[in-house]
Formats: sequence, C-alpha cells, structure tokens
Amino acid sequence: MSQLAWLWDVSLSHIYGIFSLGSPYGLPALSGAFVCSLLFYLHRRMRQHRAVGFRDFVHAIFPARIVGHPSTLLDMRFWIVNGLVIASAYSLLCVGGLTCRDGVVAVLTKGFGEHAPLIWPTWIVLSLATMLQLLAYELAYWFGHYLFHRYAFLWEFHKVHHSAEVMTTFTELRQHPIEILAFVNLIAIATGSVFGVMTYVFGPGVEPYTLLNSNIALMIFLITYGHLRHSHMWIAFTGLPGKLLQSPAHHQLHHSDNPLHWDKNLGFALACWDWLFGTLYIPQKTREEITFGVGAENPDFRTLTGDFVMPFVRSAGHIARWIRAPAPTAATSPK
Repeated sequence: MSQLAWLWDVSLSHIYGIFSLGSPYGLPALSGAFVCSLLFYLHRRMRQHRAVGFRDFVHAIFPARIVGHPSTLLDMRFWIVNGLVIASAYSLLCVGGLTCRDGVVAVLTKGFGEHAPLIWPTWIVLSLATMLQLLAYELAYWFGHYLFHRYAFLWEFHKVHHSAEVMTTFTELRQHPIEILAFVNLIAIATGSVFGVMTYVFGPGVEPYTLLNSNIALMIFLITYGHLRHSHMWIAFTGLPGKLLQSPAHHQLHHSDNPLHWDKNLGFALACWDWLFGTLYIPQKTREEITFGVGAENPDFRTLTGDFVMPFVRSAGHIARWIRAPAPTAATSPK
C-alpha cells in the first residue's frame, strides 16, 4: 500500500510540475500564446479589412482540419506518455546541472587553486549569468539538434518529431525518449559548466535574472510566441531580428519536407548559432508554401507503439551497416 501511495504522490508531483507557473504548459505560457494568437488574428483581419468575431477567431486559431487531424490526436497521446507517464524516468536518467556545476568548480579548484571571489556589481554578475546561461542552453540545443539531423542512426529517433503532418502545441512533446534524454543531458552539462566557471570566479550564489523561476529571457520567449513555433500561424522575423531570434516561421520551415529547408533553423529561441554555423534559413514575410512531415515515410509514423519501437530497429540497422562497412584502402582513403 505504501508503494502505491508513493507512486501516486510522484505522479501528482509530475502533473503539478507540468502545469506549474514556470512550466511551458503552465497558465502564463498558455495565456501568452493565446494573447499572441489573438494579436496575430486581429492584425491579419485589419490588414484584410475584414470583420472580427469570437467565433471566427476560434475557427481561425483552432481550425477543424488541424484539431481533428490524426496527427494531432497522435501528438496528444505523445504528450500524455512523455509528459505524464514517464516523466519521472527521464529525471532519474538525467545529469543534474548542479552536479555539473560542482564538478567544474572542483576541477578548477584542483587545477588553479582557491582564490578570493571577484567583487563585481551585482547587476553585472546577474546580467552576465543570464546571458551566458542563455547562450549555453541554446548552443547545447543547437548541437544536439545538429547531431540528430547529421547522423542517420540518431535521425531515426528525431524523425518521430518531424513526422507530424500538422503543427499544434502538443507537437512539442512528439519526441522519442532517446531524443528527450539526449537534449536534457546536453543542456544540463552546458549550463552547469557555465555556472561552474562563474561560481569559481565570483563565488557561490551566482544566478541569472529569473521570471517564474527560470532564466528571464527563456521565460519571456515561452510566455509570448514560444508555443506558436508548432502552429499554422505564419509569424516571421526577417532582417537582423531573423538572424538573432527564432520566429514561429523559422521553426515551421524547419519541419518542411522541402529539401531546401532540411537541416535548417536548429535553434530553440535564438537563431544566432544557426547564423554562425551556416544552418540559418530566414523566412519570407509572406507565407511560404510548405508541407510538414517526412514525405513518403509518413505512414510509418502513425502509431504510438511503432514510433517508440521502430526507431530502435532502424537505428540498429544503420549501426550494423556501419560496422560491416569495409575499411577504406590506401588508394581510396580520404586525404
């Protein structure tokens, strides 16, 4: 009985965490997405000189062709499984950012010795921590995303996310567990390392400016247009903003099955790493005609069980072929 009670408590805590104020699915984030959707609707209607109405707004933001699409229903099942059922398993298999921070501090102390913390104005330290944490988070996200696009045995797992044929908020958690674990650990290592260096330099207590207990910059992204990345609303940043920030249109192009858009816009909130590493594709102000999904392979990704199991099979096939591949001879070895 005690084990059932413990399981119930753990389940409730994860459900609470998903809908807490600082969560991507908390009230502030969902309210912000709703407000941005309303502004988008009003702006488009005014440009078209058309009347506005509540019913028309609901139909425009939640079109039946998307809400009732089989891909959306599968997204919702992924959301339940990844967000509610096995969230605790993910936490057990993740490297903690605090562990990485303490490890970096220990290594630096052993290598360079202890020293008196630098005394800088608090606002400078907080601003620096906010910016460096954001950049580290984004670099880790970009790097992990690049790996899952670059290598075929990893692409088989990431392909699950790209198999969505329509975009909704639920598409965010249409991810294979292997991908979730990889991204969470990479981000923890990157951000933990940044705070390890800053703790060594400035002493304990270094933290960023926060909003709802998260980095203020990332939280502003989440409570405004972050959820609209996976939507049908074409909101495009161009010019310099399009080189620095990921607009919803940036990410919608990332999901396109057009080869012109493949492996582009790999960042989360920022586009600066894509700009630096040559993976940036800035969208046009007017909607570009794109089709979501993985083309002819779409029918292979229409069941939850298949999406969880088959990537292991396909990935193992890529690894087996790589192992069996003959070593290059001296005449054909790359120079």
